[in-house]
Amino acid sequence: MNSLATLRVLVEMAIRDLGAHWVKSLIVGSLLAFGTFLVVTGGALLDSISTSMEESITSSLAGHLQVYSADAEDSLELFGGTGMGSADLGEIDEWGPVRDTILGIEHVEHAVPMGITQAVVFGRSEIDRVLEALGEAVDEGDVGRQQALLGHVRTIAATLREEVESRSITSSDPERAAEDLAAIEEVMSADFDARLAEDPGEALIFLDTRIAPLAQDGQLYYLRCIGTDLDEFSEVFDRFRIVDGQMIPEGRRGLLLSKRFYEIWGKMTIARNLDAFEDRIEEGKRIAGDATFENLVKANAAQYQRILFQLEPGEVGPLMTTLKGVMGTAAPDSEAPEEILEAFLLVDDDTFAARYAAFYEHIAPLITIYELPVGGVITLRGFTKSGYMRALNVRIWGTYEFSGLEKSDLAGASNLVDLVTFRDLYGKMSAAQQAELEDIRVEAGIADVSRDDAEAALFGEGGLFGSQERTVEEPEEEELVEEEELDEAVSLSLIDDRVYSKAEMVEGMVLNAAVILDDPVHMPAVTAEIESLAESEGLGLQVVDWQTAAGIVGQLTYVLRGVLLVAIFVIFLVTLVIINNTMVMATMDRTTEIGTMRAIGAQRRFVIVLFLLETVILGLISGAIGGGLAIAFVGWLGHVGVPAVQDILVLLFAGPRLYPTLSLGNLLTGVVVVTAISLLSTLYPSVLAARVPPVVAMRGKE
Repeated sequence: MNSLATLRVLVEMAIRDLGAHWVKSLIVGSLLAFGTFLVVTGGALLDSISTSMEESITSSLAGHLQVYSADAEDSLELFGGTGMGSADLGEIDEWGPVRDTILGIEHVEHAVPMGITQAVVFGRSEIDRVLEALGEAVDEGDVGRQQALLGHVRTIAATLREEVESRSITSSDPERAAEDLAAIEEVMSADFDARLAEDPGEALIFLDTRIAPLAQDGQLYYLRCIGTDLDEFSEVFDRFRIVDGQMIPEGRRGLLLSKRFYEIWGKMTIARNLDAFEDRIEEGKRIAGDATFENLVKANAAQYQRILFQLEPGEVGPLMTTLKGVMGTAAPDSEAPEEILEAFLLVDDDTFAARYAAFYEHIAPLITIYELPVGGVITLRGFTKSGYMRALNVRIWGTYEFSGLEKSDLAGASNLVDLVTFRDLYGKMSAAQQAELEDIRVEAGIADVSRDDAEAALFGEGGLFGSQERTVEEPEEEELVEEEELDEAVSLSLIDDRVYSKAEMVEGMVLNAAVILDDPVHMPAVTAEIESLAESEGLGLQVVDWQTAAGIVGQLTYVLRGVLLVAIFVIFLVTLVIINNTMVMATMDRTTEIGTMRAIGAQRRFVIVLFLLETVILGLISGAIGGGLAIAFVGWLGHVGVPAVQDILVLLFAGPRLYPTLSLGNLLTGVVVVTAISLLSTLYPSVLAARVPPVVAMRGKE
């Protein structure tokens, strides 16, 4: 009998045996189908996550590759922490030559310069806002508004009095504490009304210098800033889009706040808390019965004065009437604005939706919701690499976000600034700034002095503090400047509104750069080329892929893959034991059949091949069934999506939901892996069956 005929006989016998022992076949087949379903579904999910994460990270911040200094002490982490610590990434001193070299490599489309630094911003306190409004009322001569705002000042002063009295008990300077209490009492007295009316300027100075310093500073905001060529950044990263305001004009300095940061930290506390309550309720949580939630609501309601202090006198009455109408029978009988606002903010499960909507419809338009207003100027403060404090005024041009990643805190952790502003915060002077400083140095006659000559230069004859005659020229009489013109001049001097050239904005020092390729498949080749050029041309660069540059976020795929593989291994280990035991038992039940085949001339090899062939056929049928179920399941998931229940999953899924897809490779891998494992589990009982002597087998004995 030739090989083909033998194979045909074996196949027919294998199919007959599977049907004859259908219980065993059903048990083993179910296990194999489940294993195939697990491998195919798990592989599809893992591949979909890897693809989604690569797409979200490379199209939002990292590019395909990142280059930075080979002298860096720390690793680059684009999605690192948002604290004040800054990683030491070294410096790329001159970006121009490095950019030209990288762009000259085949398959490289863009090279976007970047730099990461940290800054802080101090928000205004409540008394700062009230005093600013009081100053406007004084300028406008609005006496009624002045009196209403002075009432706000006294409310704040009453709170400050309690704090100062508490501090005075343990104060090391009781005299100072007594002076502070006296200043507060002076504001609380009726005589201060006359003082404000007679000399409003002096009264405002008193409030600004004696009362305002007693209050706590406004909220402190920590900003993680990425300096970049914003024009190229917006062109290259297609997920980038402006939400509020506008893009920073070409050649201008400025700041784009992350919309996520803006909504979470840039809002006044009451609005931010209400938004957080809305998110929790959407997640299915209830206020009633949740002690933590109930306490948060009470704490938020206790801050009602933050709203009241911002209302104009003429707005209070109509607003309170509107709010009482929204509350209906739950509204307090009192007409006091304080009680009405507090009751309005004291929400529960039944009233939250209506009051949340009413807050944004009726209250938000009357007050300042955002502490860092778009279009306004803020002062960024930060420590330079040299260790000294640097402060500069920057205009907030707008907010931005990455499409699909709007709800991700990780993707929204960084704010964008131009490279000139970044270098100022970082403490690196440009060539133009250095040249300007040198001109000032020459004009002022400043010269370098050695340590040995310092005393003579300072105190000797003709020295700076020597006994030479010095004449002081009387300044020429100048025209008086109107106060409005002076204020305008001061405000204009707060911010650098100069239009910079493209070279001034881009050329110079950067810390890292995103490299974008025409096709990600070329990453290994381009990486090798950059490393080779960095060594041959002395560029001092190192290059990492997007996954490494993303830091711990990028390593999550390895963790997910490891967890999935361990889970599959454990399940298959159990499956292997079950299949093995099932096959051994089935073999023992078929000893008579085996003995008969051996007695009529079947060789051991024939028996082993028959058992293995049965497993292969069963594995292919089960694999097809398991694969079909996996196709249906992944297709369903691809339609409804897998929700990103954690913030980090939003970044991994490239959006609020993952829509997985299944490839032919996933299907073939599942079938092959399961069939191979089933063959391995069948090998031992097959060999065992083949070793049964024909005489013993025909007697039905082991």
